[in-house]
Amino acid sequence: MHSSLLLSLYLLPILVVCSAAPNVLSTWSESSLLPTGLSDPALELRKAAQGVIDQANLPQELELNRTDSDLAPPLSNVRRMKILMISVHPPHGGGSAHSSKELAVGLRRLGHEVIHVAPYAKEDPNNPNEHYPDLLWMQANFPWDTLSISPEAQAIMDNFIQQVYRSHGPFDAVILGRETMLWHLPAVRQVHGKAPIVVIVRGAYINRLISDEPIDSALKEQLFNLYRGADKIVCIARHLIGSVVRGAGPQVADKTIFLSNPIDLPLFEGASTTEPYLTNKHRLAVEHPVRLVMPAQIKARKRPLDAVEVMRILVHERGLNIHLTSCGSGSDMGKMKDLIKKYRLENHITLTGYVKREEVLRIMNASETVLLFSDNEGRPRALQEAIAAGKGVVGYDNAGSHEVLHEWGHSFDAWPVGRLVPIGAIEQAADAIADLAAYFRSDNHTPLLVSPLPSSLEVLHRWERMIEALL
Repeated sequence: MHSSLLLSLYLLPILVVCSAAPNVLSTWSESSLLPTGLSDPALELRKAAQGVIDQANLPQELELNRTDSDLAPPLSNVRRMKILMISVHPPHGGGSAHSSKELAVGLRRLGHEVIHVAPYAKEDPNNPNEHYPDLLWMQANFPWDTLSISPEAQAIMDNFIQQVYRSHGPFDAVILGRETMLWHLPAVRQVHGKAPIVVIVRGAYINRLISDEPIDSALKEQLFNLYRGADKIVCIARHLIGSVVRGAGPQVADKTIFLSNPIDLPLFEGASTTEPYLTNKHRLAVEHPVRLVMPAQIKARKRPLDAVEVMRILVHERGLNIHLTSCGSGSDMGKMKDLIKKYRLENHITLTGYVKREEVLRIMNASETVLLFSDNEGRPRALQEAIAAGKGVVGYDNAGSHEVLHEWGHSFDAWPVGRLVPIGAIEQAADAIADLAAYFRSDNHTPLLVSPLPSSLEVLHRWERMIEALL
């Protein structure tokens, strides 16, 4: 088949969207709740969580809203595989949720059967509002920002995952779409046996585990053992390979690889699939405000309060006509609102809360510089999207952001309109934003030719070849 036709088939949107949730039963029988072959501690753990599980109203027969005719014909010579993806999904989980969704959807478009199990918290205002064929929501107290998981949450999720497996397995492979899912590797192994389990390392756990952060040594060793239990460790950034080997030991070196996310990027205004993006589209008149966007969750690791401090410097000390749109929600939203009010920045900072990715990209397209002030990152997709759109970038110099700006600058040694400053250096961040704003409005500003993101289709083919090699 001609490559252009392959690409056009891959880019076809999903036409069937299912809004009906699976049928649920209000109670579980003990036989369905307690799988056989568990050790006594595991059995007691599940019995202790009985009341919690009853209240969760989990489905006993998890019916999928599709038929075999919904599966696309294979687009490569790799045999059709049946894969269970256990990971977050929008609107929960930030960039890793979008990446997990795109991997699952992309593999389906290549003709593979992928069932995606995704957690959500009952109290989350963004309750599941997206439904797709082969997407099953799992209500649980998921450890979004912690290294540990409660026994009750683990029991609920373990049992849900095992029930899905028994109802719709066996599967050729299981993908744990982020490191938090490592807690469920033993439960997966009970039903999956020796078939391959792949864990995707995005940095959230491993960056903390090898840092100077005081973490209980027993918890560290427990997590490192879970890394060792995977059959393949896929790091979304090259720098994470060294982190995994440093933490889990040299015995994981041979099964740890770099493989990037497939990123589906809607074309920005004025761009096409055959012409490079041009960065001069956001060259603004001097009297127009400097427009910034920060596409990040509002939580401590993303340091959203630093963005407010930077805006205080630019508005009140430098007198810039400037506006920041922050796209995201999270536990630090209240603190961020209070700081904005304290510095009287209500007319200079807009907090959108959670918005769909299409809206984030629309705001990015209307901005000139993208901010990301994280303590650490794996391979931040926001910066990849910023470069693909030809935007300026200002952020903290963590390993993940550094890798993107210096590796993904294409023909450049580094992205020419990217500026990374030391973590916490808000004065330097303000300087960088002001310098880029002046450059974009100067006669020295010339168009930069940049390539689109790496082909999602080629990345997906690498994923399917990697999984097939494990079988």
